Amino acid sequence: MIVVSDLDGTLLNSSHGLSPRNRETLNALGERGVIRVVATGRTLFSAQQVMDDDFPIDYLIFSSGAGVVEWRSKSLVLSHDMPLEDALSIAEVLMQRDLDFMLHHGVPDNHRFYYFSASGFNPDFDARCERYGEFAKPWPEHPPCLQRASQLLAIEPFEAPSQFEALEEALEGHKVILTTSPLDMSSRWIEIFPQTVSKAIASAWICSQLSLDHQRALAVGNDFNDRDLLEWSSSARVVANAPESLKSHYEAVKSNDEDGFSEAVDEWLKS
Repeated sequence: MIVVSDLDGTLLNSSHGLSPRNRETLNALGERGVIRVVATGRTLFSAQQVMDDDFPIDYLIFSSGAGVVEWRSKSLVLSHDMPLEDALSIAEVLMQRDLDFMLHHGVPDNHRFYYFSASGFNPDFDARCERYGEFAKPWPEHPPCLQRASQLLAIEPFEAPSQFEALEEALEGHKVILTTSPLDMSSRWIEIFPQTVSKAIASAWICSQLSLDHQRALAVGNDFNDRDLLEWSSSARVVANAPESLKSHYEAVKSNDEDGFSEAVDEWLKS
């Protein structure tokens, strides 16, 4: 059996901490031989800021599936990048649409990025550039000096009309993922990855490596970038702080601040 949970807003509380009950639930799953997986949109570097070395899981899927780490050994066991030529073609599309975006280095150094500002006013974009200032560089006059890239991330202010659907069409052949900003909790993040990247694909890969039946899988999430994972699993739950459109499609449990993850696990084990 396998349990796959999103991190921020799902497994962690609003203070980005793991509650005692959720830690106890993860430990109990390990004792039962259940494989425990965190699937997050965070980079490996960012995930390690909120997960201690003894965080009770077996695998970490980071950057929405661009990489997988065996947690105890901290070994990178799977990664997906895109050629720089592809990344620059996507960047050109984003520039033409006057979008603010970042181009991230290849895995596992994809906390490093180049940033391009088109709008002039985008507080969430500016906040992310400032937060990762030591790893961020402004868009150069000549093409960025990278061999490969992991992803591009466009940030739209909440008030602006969304270009997500238009980008899905324009960037056919790539994985285009919509999620809510974990910084201001309202701006839209549009992530562009190779087609081989998703939380579901990475979870399926783990199952294949360990000869696990995904029909005995539980997935728990809270945002739009969890949709593919929730669809993949045989049992899916969303926490109460998820958008209403997700709660209308999937069974809801208590919020991330009320240990909804543990409630989901308890229900799943009973069934």
